Amino acid sequence: MTVLLHAAGGMLLLCAGTCFGFTAAARIRDCQRQLHSLSRLFGYLAELLSAQALAGPELLHRAARRPEFADFCPAGAAALADLHLPSCLPEALRCEALQTLRSAEESPRLTACAALHRLAALCEEEACSRAEQYRAARLLWPRLGACLGVLTAILLW
Repeated sequence: MTVLLHAAGGMLLLCAGTCFGFTAAARIRDCQRQLHSLSRLFGYLAELLSAQALAGPELLHRAARRPEFADFCPAGAAALADLHLPSCLPEALRCEALQTLRSAEESPRLTACAALHRLAALCEEEACSRAEQYRAARLLWPRLGACLGVLTAILLW
């Protein structure tokens, strides 16, 4: 009977380790999706600005009406720098984005459009990097979690 309980516990640890691996990989995928959406938002803002001379609050208001961008655009935002940037955005890119958004408010329209396109390209590059990390993590981490589960089961046996 105890052997059966040990085997069931071992299987439970194996499954738990695998699930932890899948969860860790899913976190990278969610980050990649957020960065891709942010890139699309910057591209959308650049296109809006190139089509019409709109102020920052109006740009954000129009972007907030689109469901895919609503999470980034806080209600009543007064400037482009008030965008909610994802927490998974690397610190260097976050600082550059905030500085660029602040300067875009005061820049000529074409300069601001170019800056927004540049931010879109940087965020898309980071999203592609995270996509590669996700592909590797999706294959490796569940297996690593399963191995840790088996190791734990062996140690507890």
